[in-house]
Amino acid sequence: MNYLLSVVLLPILVGSALAGAALLGPLRQRAAIIECCVAYGLAIAFLISFVHEVDLPALLRQLPVELKDDDAPFERWHQLGLVALLLTVVSPVLALLPAAMPRHRRALVIAATLLSACGAAAFVAFPGVSNGSRALFAATCALSSGAIAMCGLRTAMCALAVACAGMAACAVMTGFPSLAVMCVALAGTAGSIALVGCWSRSPRMHSVAGAISVVSGTLAGTAAACGAAYASGNVPSWTWNALAVGVPVAGALLYRWTRVAPMKHARMIDTN
Repeated sequence: MNYLLSVVLLPILVGSALAGAALLGPLRQRAAIIECCVAYGLAIAFLISFVHEVDLPALLRQLPVELKDDDAPFERWHQLGLVALLLTVVSPVLALLPAAMPRHRRALVIAATLLSACGAAAFVAFPGVSNGSRALFAATCALSSGAIAMCGLRTAMCALAVACAGMAACAVMTGFPSLAVMCVALAGTAGSIALVGCWSRSPRMHSVAGAISVVSGTLAGTAAACGAAYASGNVPSWTWNALAVGVPVAGALLYRWTRVAPMKHARMIDTN
């Protein structure tokens, strides 16, 4: 019980509380604040889950610091924690910079998406890494971020929750419980944010292009690359990328259909 509380429930509570404070608090009409808190909540939830599942030295081992009396082996999958840490640091910048430069918002979002995807693929190396796998890694992160950027807040968080829940199931079948609990923590946080977004006091965000889409897509793409690198015969390696990209794409299509259909219906009524 203590394990589940620290590795799953605590990250969900912290991440959803941060997002909920922005969605339901006095600053809920400021899109940049909501974007910052939601993106930060997702990243910090994954980071907390990683630290409690492994340990803090495993995270510090990824940084250029010396740990006294530390002789534990360096494990490549621990770079998941480093990605979450970096996203936690940069997510406020990704949210506030486009708000400060609204004329260049689209260019800034595209640049941030590509930079995050290519940076993760260039510096995060899982077992069996090759030029092809790096290209697939970058494409997965970019496509996932791009699809999520086309959704509203609730649809985006539901898509991320479903994708991460599917990857958690794959991790269990692969014999990778550590990755499974982190995906469950991220899925639970995203699902909780989606539920908070359904409250009447919560503002309706029609686009999460920016910090939310970049953080969501990068986390999903990195988890997919990690799972695919350690995939066993029970789960084909392509399944991870299909979940990380396919579910957000389906969410974007569904969101577009639910928005376009009522508009067409309203036009038909006006014409008649």
